[in-house]
Amino acid sequence: MSDNIQCEIHGERQRAFVCHHLLGVSAGLGFCSKNSSADDPYPDAWCDDCELIRAAHGGWNDESEKLTKISVICRDCYDRVRIRNTRTSVTLEDLATLRWKCSTCEEWHYGPCLDFGYDTPYYWRTDYEPLRSKVPSPSDSDQSRAKYFLDEDLCQIQGDFFIRGLIRLPIIGTAKHFCWGVWGSLSRANFERLLDRPGEDGKNLPEMFSFLSTQITEYPDTLNLKMYAHFEKSHERPSFELEPTDHPLSIEYHRGISPERVKEIMLRRLGTESQSTL
Repeated sequence: MSDNIQCEIHGERQRAFVCHHLLGVSAGLGFCSKNSSADDPYPDAWCDDCELIRAAHGGWNDESEKLTKISVICRDCYDRVRIRNTRTSVTLEDLATLRWKCSTCEEWHYGPCLDFGYDTPYYWRTDYEPLRSKVPSPSDSDQSRAKYFLDEDLCQIQGDFFIRGLIRLPIIGTAKHFCWGVWGSLSRANFERLLDRPGEDGKNLPEMFSFLSTQITEYPDTLNLKMYAHFEKSHERPSFELEPTDHPLSIEYHRGISPERVKEIMLRRLGTESQSTL
């Protein structure tokens, strides 16, 4: 029997087995399994309620297995299930009393702040500001298109091209994401495709290779990490998919970021006032 299945989301992937409670959009139910290994990277997994059943019957056997239901999923869905349901010592609920001031609306808020962004690519400098112009329209000729421009979503610095998008880090133990608003490079051909087809459905756009062009200070050097821009809708910013590496940002992208790490970033970004409580 093949070890692969055909997943509706991810295509053909290695199969894995989990209890039915872990399917769908479940979060925070616990994630129990044997330790993974090279021979078994996706060991059978079950939630905390099923662990009570297993323990009460002395392990998995005919009696305990009658009281739960096992489902088959692919390895990529397994990784999502693990991230959403793994319990952590600090939860997002524990951050509910953090108080912080939004730099955009100047209002005070309580709870976790899950989105931080950068207005310009790393390579945009203040001395470019006098050269800034509007983003060219599709009707502009190559000769009339400015070599420097910047708006909320696109940027050109001479022969280099950039787009703004999101790196979504799944938060362990939840169904939520922590987002970095960053810039990524694009080839001239892909950049011009975006300019020339502004109304094109994002789903019709191919993934576009990109180098991360933002220096995120909470990590070691993030410039030039390899990633891919994915477009869902033409009017929305793309999502960036990081290539798997041992870089801490890539690890958090693929394995999740803990609520405790989210709190650490919040306190650093928003200052000591964010430690005030109700």
